[in-house]
Amino acid sequence: MLNKKTEIIDLGEKIHEIIYRVIVQINDPRKIDKRILKDFLGKGHTEKVKIIKGKQVCEGELLNLYPYSMGIKPLDKNFKLKRNDTILIQLKHPTYDQHFVMQAVVIKVFSSWVNAECQDPRYDKRYNFRLQSEIDFFVIPHTFYDLIKRGGVHIARETLHQVADKGGIVHSYAENIFSRSHSESDILKDVSKGQQHLHPEYKSLLTNTPLRGNLKDISQGGICIILNDKLYDKKNLLLARFATPPIENINPQLNCDPLFFNLLGAVRGFSTIGSRYGLHIQFLKRLEDDILGDTLSKLETYYKRTGKPL
Repeated sequence: MLNKKTEIIDLGEKIHEIIYRVIVQINDPRKIDKRILKDFLGKGHTEKVKIIKGKQVCEGELLNLYPYSMGIKPLDKNFKLKRNDTILIQLKHPTYDQHFVMQAVVIKVFSSWVNAECQDPRYDKRYNFRLQSEIDFFVIPHTFYDLIKRGGVHIARETLHQVADKGGIVHSYAENIFSRSHSESDILKDVSKGQQHLHPEYKSLLTNTPLRGNLKDISQGGICIILNDKLYDKKNLLLARFATPPIENINPQLNCDPLFFNLLGAVRGFSTIGSRYGLHIQFLKRLEDDILGDTLSKLETYYKRTGKPL
């Protein structure tokens, strides 16, 4: 055993925000529901946007939309913006549950307004490579949402770096849902001993035939899975499970340790990829591990060089 870390992921009241996307980060204002957008845009607008620069906050008007950018007019003359300023733009409608946040950079400054270009909200580097094996994933039943909110279950993550049976090192990132009948300290002890008292319904779920898809990209904050069919319910928690192959099956000279993932995440949207769909999942908690980024980078480099799935 080289290194092991076990932690409880405490979501509590945040589960509502995670599942129902109360705060939605986007990179294009055109993705906002037109029923909401019409009250912010143009001469007939009834709502104002909020512009944030550091600790400064100002109300503003949304003047026009472009692909991945927008025209904004600050309503406070003392709120000064200059080229290359990074700002946040918030649209919060009083009659809708969701509100939208865009991070943007000012690219042009006019006499009373600016043009700002939106940034990708998924700030972690995305690593692109393909696997020969598919990703298994399970849809977590909605009954768990209330259990998580009330603290009726524990979600524990175990990060493990250990020597593999055939030598080399395996890096494992695994989350599971445990019964509340055990305290947090007991759960941490049990996980460290390999005695996992999984919640009965969760344990039963894992015996079902999983849904499957192909890896498109992965970051330390989330993953994109390519599907043949679209999942229409965005209010889902998923468990994604997959592994990269042993290095001897790829190229021993790559000097890249295998990875295993068993992670919970929230559906963040869909995209069209040719005739297929991209399922975008945000991990419940970012993978804070320096080893991971280096390993994913090596896998991406090898895939780009050979063009062959790993």
